[in-house]
Amino acid sequence: MTTIEFTVHAIPVPQPRQRHRVAKMNGVHVAQNYLPKTEPVHAFKAAVQLAFASTYTGPPLTGPIVCAMSFVFPRPASMVWKKKPMPQTCHTKKPDIDNLQKSVLDALNKLAFVDDSQVCAIHSFKDYAAGGDQPRVQIRISQIDA
Repeated sequence: MTTIEFTVHAIPVPQPRQRHRVAKMNGVHVAQNYLPKTEPVHAFKAAVQLAFASTYTGPPLTGPIVCAMSFVFPRPASMVWKKKPMPQTCHTKKPDIDNLQKSVLDALNKLAFVDDSQVCAIHSFKDYAAGGDQPRVQIRISQIDA
């Protein structure tokens, strides 16, 4: 079983919904889906790809894949204390965990695995950072021997 583990030192960004427009091409109205180039998810996906590339240089994995992701967000000011301990705590607000998973899987598509449809199990956590910790995404990709 092949396992790849790496950490992305960035604030996690969810995959946003695509925007839509109708354009006229060669006299025909065509519906187009797009993400604006200024969307923060583009920079986040680039950070995921860079962190992965610095850890693994082999070919994309084939066969069934299990992926574990831990999304750690910055601690909000309302949860910062001077005299009480500040352990890592569950993050129960937006963004939704499924949109966070989607941005990571899309970034790793054709790099870590041939296609993200190979992912047959995902284990994810969404937390606020402990006092003094930095936001990050910890990712572990395991290829299951068939």
